[in-house]
Amino acid sequence: MRYLDYLKRFTYTPNEFYDYLIGVERAMAGEMVLVVSPATLGSSAAEVNKAISADSKFVRRVKVELKASADGDVHQWFTGSFSAAVTNTGSGTAAIADNRSSVELENGVGYVDIEYTGTWAKDDTCTLTITGRTIMGCSISNVTSKDTLIA
Repeated sequence: MRYLDYLKRFTYTPNEFYDYLIGVERAMAGEMVLVVSPATLGSSAAEVNKAISADSKFVRRVKVELKASADGDVHQWFTGSFSAAVTNTGSGTAAIADNRSSVELENGVGYVDIEYTGTWAKDDTCTLTITGRTIMGCSISNVTSKDTLIA
């Protein structure tokens, strides 16, 4: 039994505080992984083009989380940023909203809005790459969210 789990049984300190400390302890042990949602997607080219003609852009939102690799708990202690970039194939264009080049995570969670413009077709792709970095001496791997358009 972890010492913090043991203390939860005998003190008046709220258990949420110990859960928070357990998260930090797990991070120091290297239990960290970036997760994006959705990781893969198949947007309809027709719907994307329809939205672009109506609003001059189509926006796809991607959720980025720093989680514990063992059980998927969000590392709520983490507030910071990761570099982000978008690449695409086909005749359409894609960019991160507001010309940003990073995603800001607050309490382990952040969002990236990707704006599609131009004309998109079946099999065009738009890939968001979040670049990992070192936190607390532990290396975090890159992660991608890829949208391969369908008819």
